[in-house]
Amino acid sequence: MGRWRILVPTVLTRCMLALLLALLAAALWLGAGQSSETKKAFAAAVVALLAAWKVLPWLSRQLSRLGTVWVWVALTLLCLVVKGAWVVLVQVPMEGDYATFWGYATALAQDPVLDGGRYMALFPHIFGYASFLSWFIRLLGQPPLLAQWLNVLLTICSGSLLFLLAKRWWGLPGGVCAYLLWIVCPSQTMYNSLVLSEPLYTTLLLLFLYLITGPLSGVFWKAALLGAGAGLVLRWFNGIRPIAAVLIIALVLWRFLLAPDGLKESKARWQWLPLMAALAAVYLLTGPLWQGHIAARIGEEPSSTPGYSILVGFNAQSRGCWNQEDSNLLNEYSSQPGVTAQQAQEYAMEAAKERITSGQVDFLQLFREKLRGFLGADSACVSYSSQVVRHVLWFARACNAYYYFLLLLAGGGGVMLWRRGDRSAVLLLPLYVLGLTSAQMLVEVAGRYHYSILPVLMLLGQGLLFPPHPGREKKLQKNQETA
Repeated sequence: MGRWRILVPTVLTRCMLALLLALLAAALWLGAGQSSETKKAFAAAVVALLAAWKVLPWLSRQLSRLGTVWVWVALTLLCLVVKGAWVVLVQVPMEGDYATFWGYATALAQDPVLDGGRYMALFPHIFGYASFLSWFIRLLGQPPLLAQWLNVLLTICSGSLLFLLAKRWWGLPGGVCAYLLWIVCPSQTMYNSLVLSEPLYTTLLLLFLYLITGPLSGVFWKAALLGAGAGLVLRWFNGIRPIAAVLIIALVLWRFLLAPDGLKESKARWQWLPLMAALAAVYLLTGPLWQGHIAARIGEEPSSTPGYSILVGFNAQSRGCWNQEDSNLLNEYSSQPGVTAQQAQEYAMEAAKERITSGQVDFLQLFREKLRGFLGADSACVSYSSQVVRHVLWFARACNAYYYFLLLLAGGGGVMLWRRGDRSAVLLLPLYVLGLTSAQMLVEVAGRYHYSILPVLMLLGQGLLFPPHPGREKKLQKNQETA
C-alpha cells in the first residue's frame, strides 16, 4: 500500500509534465510555423538558448558574489533604468481599452459613485485595475506617464519576487538569472508604455506563489495567518483578472494529488490544513464584499456570468478573438429596457450555448487557432505601439525570438523536473501554465493574455540552467518538502 502511495503521485506528476512539454511544443510548432519571420525568430531562439546555457549560469554566479542584498539592489537599479528609459522615450497615445482604463480611473478618483457605470457592470474586472489607478490619481493628480511609471514600479516588484522565488528553489544564482531574464524581456518592456492591468495582476500572482511556497513555522495561528494573507491576495488578483480558479485548482491538485505524502506527518497537516482553510475562508468571504464594493462605486450590481467572453471564445470566424458582431450583440442585450448587466450576460451565455451546440463549430480547428493566438507569438505589444515605434519588424522579431527562447528554456526545465521526479511546490508553475491555457480555450483570447506566463517560463527555465549538484539536491529537496 505504501508503494502505491508513492507510485501513483509520481505517475500523475509525470503525466502532467508530459502535457506541459506537449503544450510548449505545440506553441512552438504553431507559432514558429506562421511565417518566414517567425521561423527566423525561432532560429535566433535556438542560438540564444545554446549561448545562454553557457553564459547565463556563469554570469549569474559571478554576480552572486556581491551577496543577496547587494546583487538585488544592483539588479533593481538596472531594471529601473531599462524600464524607465523605455516609458520616457516611447510614449504611446491612449486609445481603446487603455483609454477606458484611464477614463474610469479618473472618474473613480473624482466621484464617489460613477454616472453610467454599465460597461463596468458588464465587465467588473475593469474596476479592479481602474480603482488601483484611482488611488494614485487621488494622491498625485494626473501627472504625465503616471500609469506607465506605476508599471515600472510593478515590474520591479515582479522582478524582486522572481528573484526570491528562484532563489528559494534554485539558489542565489537562479534568483539572479530569473531577474536578469525579466529585465531584458522585450515584450514586457514594451507593455510598460501602455495603460493595462497585466503588470499588476502578474505581481499579485507571484506574490501569491511566494506566500504559499515558503517554509511554514509549524505554529497553527501563523499558518492560518499566512493563508488569510494569501486569500486576500488571491481575491485582489481575481478582481483584476478573474482567473483565481486556476490557482486554486493548481494548489489543490499539487497538495492533495501530486504530493499527498507531504501531509502524511501530523506536523505537516498542522501547517497545511489551517493554511488552506484560512485561504479558502478569506477568499470566499471577501467575494460578496468585493461585489458590494463595486456596486456601491458604480451604482449598479456587477455581473458574475462570463457569457460574453464565452460567446466570443467560440466564434470560429474571429478565431475566438474580439469581434464587432458579438460586441454589438451584447450592446443590444444591455440596451433593452429594464435589463440589468447580469441579465445581459446571461442572454450572451444563452447565445454562446446555441453557438456551441449548433454543429457549425469545428472545435479542433478553433482550439488550434486559439492556441496559436494565445501562445503562438509574443509580438502583440509591437502592434499596440506601432504608432510611435520605428523598425516594427525588428521589434516583432526580437519579441518573438525571446519568447521562443523562453519556451525552449522552460521545456528544458520541465524535462529536468521529470528526470528528478520533483514533486515540490515548483509543480505549481506547470500547473498554472496548463490551467490558464485550458481556461483560455473556453473564452476570448488575445496575445497579451499570456503575459503572466512569461515569468513562470523564466522560473521553470532555471531548472535547466541550475540543476542541483548531488549533495545540494538533497538539501533543496528537503527544503522544498518542508515548504
